[in-house]
Amino acid sequence: MVAAATLPTGSAGERDLLIALDHVSKDYDTGGGIVHAMRDVNLHVEKGEFVAIVGTSGSGKSTMMNILGCLDRPTRGTYTLAEIDVGSRAGDSRAIVRNRLIGFIFQGFNLLPRTTALENVELPLQYRGVSARSRRKRAKAALEAVNLGDRMDHKPNQLSGGQQQRVAIARALVTDPPLLLADEPTGNLDTRTSLEVLALLQRLNRDRGITIVLVTHERDIAACASRVVTMRDGRIVSDVRQEQPLDAAAELAALPVGGDDAGPSSQHGSEQQDTAASKVGGPVPWSVYPIMWLGDALGYAIGAVYVTAILGTQIGKAAWIPLLLGELTKGWAGARWLRRKLGKPSTSDQRVRTSLWYTLGTLAFMVLGFIGMLAANKAAIRPTAPLLDALSHAVARGTPILLVVFAAIAGCLVLLRYLLLSLFNARK
Repeated sequence: MVAAATLPTGSAGERDLLIALDHVSKDYDTGGGIVHAMRDVNLHVEKGEFVAIVGTSGSGKSTMMNILGCLDRPTRGTYTLAEIDVGSRAGDSRAIVRNRLIGFIFQGFNLLPRTTALENVELPLQYRGVSARSRRKRAKAALEAVNLGDRMDHKPNQLSGGQQQRVAIARALVTDPPLLLADEPTGNLDTRTSLEVLALLQRLNRDRGITIVLVTHERDIAACASRVVTMRDGRIVSDVRQEQPLDAAAELAALPVGGDDAGPSSQHGSEQQDTAASKVGGPVPWSVYPIMWLGDALGYAIGAVYVTAILGTQIGKAAWIPLLLGELTKGWAGARWLRRKLGKPSTSDQRVRTSLWYTLGTLAFMVLGFIGMLAANKAAIRPTAPLLDALSHAVARGTPILLVVFAAIAGCLVLLRYLLLSLFNARK
């Protein structure tokens, strides 16, 4: 058995300690006896370190993670986090420290399934009472930091396993914690995706100085850390600093493209499917439809004022002007809103779907309103007599003709709105 390495003595200020476990033990009373999950453990972690805690099942590494994460208290000994004696604090006080100083990354991602990636990342800030505008800004920045700026409006079931883990990392980062605790973060991921996650963690540790403590049972994962702590039977049996830890980004680049290293852990499709999904585009935010309707109403109102006040004529004699202005302002408002909500220019597929659903929705609303007016007061629709005559003629010739007419009108409107959305599609 290798003796545990002891860090040099000295004050916390001299060594800039973030974590200090001093003679920590944790016992559990199972009813049938006492289980000694941790036995007189000493562990000091300085700010900016990347530490991997390894060990087999039952070695005590999960218990240590619970104590480090302020989820449990030591039976004996002291736990100091950022010069705060956390081990002696009550549950509510530990929760405050946990929320302020620690970001968690779990093996199972722990994302809310019915909310978007952006909303998942906003959640810790919501608990802090941060304003909605500030939450959104910080959550977007966190997602961009993990290269998911184009997946903000995707729900977990629309993301691959690696992308879900990156959302979880963004959620842990959004509060700007000095410490990240990662509990088997690559346990559900294949080789390539595991290296992507590890490369991201190394970059965060190197570029932003975030202290990372990672629990794993895999030695090849621990090889990416700058320090490896091995546990056995509740004790630290070795503490080794790695002068040249494995570079996950380099290992990722060395993997053969299209190799057979993909494992069953990618729960929502392969990365090739994700690439195809990015070309198709994610879901269209529902809020774009009322924004387009408001843009249409504004443009029509401006056109109506122009026709009546400037041209001095009736709207019926120049109806094309307000209708055209309505379409133009609607396309501009829709394109700008999509850009704002998606965080990037919309894809062609997203513009097609926006045009289609907006057109079908407005046509259905108009038909229902027309039927309602007809049922309420036939005199109110006398101005539409030519249209009624045309519809009656179409019906007399058969329902298929009527359907073709409606399909042609809808198709032309969809095409027009798609072209306008494309014309005003904002570019970076």
